Parts: sequence; structure tokens; C-alpha cells
Amino acid sequence: MAQSPLFLRRLIRRANDPHTRGVSALEFALILPVFLFFLLGVTEVSLIMLVQHMLESATFNASRTGKTGYVESGKTQMDTVHDAIVARLGGLKPLIDPDKLTITTSVYGDLSQLGQPDQATEGLGTASQIVVYTLTYPWKMFTPMIGNIMGDENRIIHLTSRVVVRNEPFE
Repeated sequence: MAQSPLFLRRLIRRANDPHTRGVSALEFALILPVFLFFLLGVTEVSLIMLVQHMLESATFNASRTGKTGYVESGKTQMDTVHDAIVARLGGLKPLIDPDKLTITTSVYGDLSQLGQPDQATEGLGTASQIVVYTLTYPWKMFTPMIGNIMGDENRIIHLTSRVVVRNEPFE
């Protein structure tokens, strides 16, 4: 407590010193671009993480719909799965354009064939088959500088989500 008045007097004397006037403005001008770059980067990465999480959630829900064999009346099974994905991503409509979303499915007879491209067929499979659901979305970076660091030449990052399921014994 005894040092507080001395500290305050030095602080007041330094603030009134004509040699240090404008230093705060100069320091602010030097720090502001770095701070804004960091702030924009954190925001961009947070949005990417949000969209990635929503893609994973949509992939899980689509695989869950597909593995049961459920088909809405008047639609194909693939349309039903596609609608489940779009419904799950509907809350991010300004950020995600469903038309740019790529949905692929690969069907395998059993787990030993998984990952071998020559063993896979497209579609949603039949009862007890293994199906790999893959969603890919081309995320266009908002900030050019960060996009040049993290993205490709067009500032695009391809966000991908994949789920492997075994179809239930539906008919």
C-alpha cells in the first residue's frame, strides 16, 4: 500500500511527459492489424468447425435413415436420405448451399472388402450390407489472407464427413 502513491505519481508524470505523447496511438496502430487478423482467423476456424460438426451430424442421421431401409411415400430411398441431410443442414442455410453438397455412397458385401474400390458399388445396399456414406462440402474461405494460407488456389477447403454402417435386415 505504501508504494501506491509513488506508483501513481510516476504514472501521472509519465502521462504528462511530452516525449511519450502519441506512443499509445502508435502502439495501437501497430497491434490492430495483428489483432484483427487473429480475430478473423478465430472466427473463420470456428465457422469451419461448426459446419464440419453439422456435416458429421447430417451424415450420421442420413446413415441412420438409410440403414433402416425407410422410404417416404412417393420418393426413392436415396431421395429420403438426401432430404434427411438437407433437413439437418437447414439451420445453416446462409453458410451452406445444399446444391454444392456432394453425397456419395459405397456398398460392400462385408467388412473385409471395406476400402477396396474395386469391391464397392454405388447405392444404399440391401439388407446386412456395409454402406459408407460420405458428404463433402467445398467451404469457400471468407477472408482472403487466411484463405490463401489454409485453402487451395481458390481459397476452398473441402470438408468431408464419413460414416460406415451395416444395413439392418430390412425387406
